[in-house]
Amino acid sequence: MNLRKLFLLVGLAILGAGISPVAWSVDVARVNDRVISDMDLRAVLNMSGYNEGQRESMMKDSATRRQILNSLIDQEVLIGEAMKEKLDQDSEFKEAIQAFKKQYLSNRVVQKNLANKLTDTAVKKYYESHQSRYSTDQVHAMHILVSDEQRAQELLKMAKAPDADFQALAEKHSKDPSAKNNRGDLGFFGHDRMVPEFTEAAFSADDGQVVGPIKTSYGYHVIKVIDRKMGKSLSLSDVQYRVRSDLYQAVRQDYVGKLRQQAKVNVQDKVIDKL
Repeated sequence: MNLRKLFLLVGLAILGAGISPVAWSVDVARVNDRVISDMDLRAVLNMSGYNEGQRESMMKDSATRRQILNSLIDQEVLIGEAMKEKLDQDSEFKEAIQAFKKQYLSNRVVQKNLANKLTDTAVKKYYESHQSRYSTDQVHAMHILVSDEQRAQELLKMAKAPDADFQALAEKHSKDPSAKNNRGDLGFFGHDRMVPEFTEAAFSADDGQVVGPIKTSYGYHVIKVIDRKMGKSLSLSDVQYRVRSDLYQAVRQDYVGKLRQQAKVNVQDKVIDKL
């Protein structure tokens, strides 16, 4: 079963048990003795991966609301059958409950502690201080992805050599699965396609420049910029949801980073590499 769908199923079961994020709601349907409310529809969207603006737009669309409702009705029928078969008492369900609790609590603590940093004023200030990100500019770049910084430093030195064949290095050494086909060539991309650290490095480099190592959640990158296409600046109203999402990611990363510094973290690198 898809993990997101599993979390949703567990979440709806908890909601059905009477745990609700707010004290009021509007009933939209009933399945046997289970009431489905507008908050249940919103719960589905909240767990869907869409940003706040997209979720609000979807909730305003009648056809989308009915589609979500029909999915919830189907799920309630299935949940009822699962309860008859006592599937809520087996080990798999209990493991799912624990996974849901971890997901919910990690999201909730971030929401609780960062809400005051995501105001409209903060969004505007972030946009103004990062305005170069919000344009239709594009950059053409290649990259080599490896697991450790030392190896990335070695490849950076090799890639900067006067006679270096960057694509040959990428094809041979990059752990990016696509490197075997594209030889590290990512083509043209805009500010919103790659992770922020990678994007910042690529757009900051000059044409023909090799930079790195750039650390991201994927590993360490060596990047070569090939060309760029200049576009136009976008107003805050054009990209407000994207700016808010970028600000959220920035403050969340800072918050989690500080917590990690306080925690005792011991990563078994050899075990991870062998998985």
